[in-house]
Amino acid sequence: MNQQPLSIGFYQHWAAFLTLALLMPIGHAAGSGIEDMEPPFSSGYAPEQESEKLTNKGYRSYQQALYFGSQETPNGDAKARTALKSAEKFLRRAAKKDQKNIRAFGLLGEVLARSEQPRKAIGAFNFALQLNPKYYNAWLQRAKVLLGMGLFEDVKKSYIVLARNDAEMATELLITIDTWAADREEALTTPESSFMEWRATQGA
Repeated sequence: MNQQPLSIGFYQHWAAFLTLALLMPIGHAAGSGIEDMEPPFSSGYAPEQESEKLTNKGYRSYQQALYFGSQETPNGDAKARTALKSAEKFLRRAAKKDQKNIRAFGLLGEVLARSEQPRKAIGAFNFALQLNPKYYNAWLQRAKVLLGMGLFEDVKKSYIVLARNDAEMATELLITIDTWAADREEALTTPESSFMEWRATQGA
């Protein structure tokens, strides 16, 4: 005869326990630091779409860096460095999200070059050219970095590629070479003189 009240009491206690458990903060109940975990839902975008969105953010930050850098003031330089760091962050994420995003690798190379990381910049450009050897802007931007590194034979090879495929970019590279030589404050070294003799044999 006491079985029914005992059963009711049992379920009452069990219901109270469940209610308490549900009201407790999940992280403390599990003891797992779950608040530090990523949310269980994705952004809703495919990796390629997410990569494109990140690339666009990186591009905007890069343009901001160019703008602030053009002001040629200490405050402008500081803002330019901050914008470059943001651009690099976004573009690295974009490239990781979609390793076939050639635009992300090309822009990352430009950002790294402007951030005075020439070897990493060359690596980014090389990856872009592995994806598409006809990405001629990567040839051009890569050649500019190679010029600053004194790797003149590679600059010549880049010029040959551009001269055969994109005359406008080939001319831009020659102008960059002329500007580089004019801006030098010391006399040209023997390798540099030989390089400029080669330059004189080219057009424009």
